[in-house]
Amino acid sequence: MPKKDLAPERCEEILRQAEFGYLGMCREGEPYCIPFNFLYDKGRIYIHTGHKGTKWDYITANPRVCFTVSVPGRKKTGESPCQYTFEFESVTVFGWASKVVSEEETAESLGRLIDKYREGPVGAVPGDKLAKLCMIRIDIEKITGRQNL
Repeated sequence: MPKKDLAPERCEEILRQAEFGYLGMCREGEPYCIPFNFLYDKGRIYIHTGHKGTKWDYITANPRVCFTVSVPGRKKTGESPCQYTFEFESVTVFGWASKVVSEEETAESLGRLIDKYREGPVGAVPGDKLAKLCMIRIDIEKITGRQNL
């Protein structure tokens, strides 16, 4: 079956359910892409991270980013290599990354991220750990999705 665009509703469903995605950045012509767990909420992506690192060097130099998630399917084969394909759905988000500076937004987005991944009751994040983390917020400008099913 030929690849086709995903409906906006399906793109948002995939973003809400996906376990991890890849943050793509570029600085001085050098690409950099790393995996993260994340939260999709109200037209934004939130990623929990530390205050320093290569990703911040890239985001500071160029806050324009993309973020991609995919849902793999099964491999399909046939009598000809031209019939080989792999089923998938993928969503790519384009937007602007920044460090969340509001303590309220940091706490709220971190709490929702924890709720997304927890499998039972969890305690609060210890204060010493909380001081070492921050949240990246991607303000989404455009969402695209494709499928090959």
